[in-house]
Amino acid sequence: MDVQKLLEVRKMLEEKIAQLQEELKLYTSLLELLDKSIGERSFSTAAEAARPEAVEEVRGRGGEVYATVEVYGNHLHIKFREPVRLDGLFKRFFLDKFLQKYREEDAKEVRQGALRQEEVLRYELEGGEGEATAMKIYNYRSEERKREILRVLRWTLEKVYSG
Repeated sequence: MDVQKLLEVRKMLEEKIAQLQEELKLYTSLLELLDKSIGERSFSTAAEAARPEAVEEVRGRGGEVYATVEVYGNHLHIKFREPVRLDGLFKRFFLDKFLQKYREEDAKEVRQGALRQEEVLRYELEGGEGEATAMKIYNYRSEERKREILRVLRWTLEKVYSG
């Protein structure tokens, strides 16, 4: 191969390298923009998730506050005025009978294919041995269900705290 051909090949390679370097800069800039956008959305999503949509109080007939309820998109965080014992009415009626009814309805909808298993109502209790200081109810799914849960909770806590 003569020198002229080698110089042409060299020039082509230099041009290709310059073109690839420009592409690399472009792709690097795009990655930085994506990372920035992802970071902003992740932060705002986490910040939004940390803030309740509403805060409600469960009050007795006399106006006393039995519990504070933080309402989130898919769950309720209920903080009791004082610990609730888990060996009485609260467990037997509210957890084992009332909430269980909703769980059974949801399970039926799962079997029928109208609901996914992860959308079934469930709850978690917070607190010490034999008592709950708070609870989370996940997948309450509708405003109507939320109102019914809080209505029955008010009735239950009224009985628990007065007796």
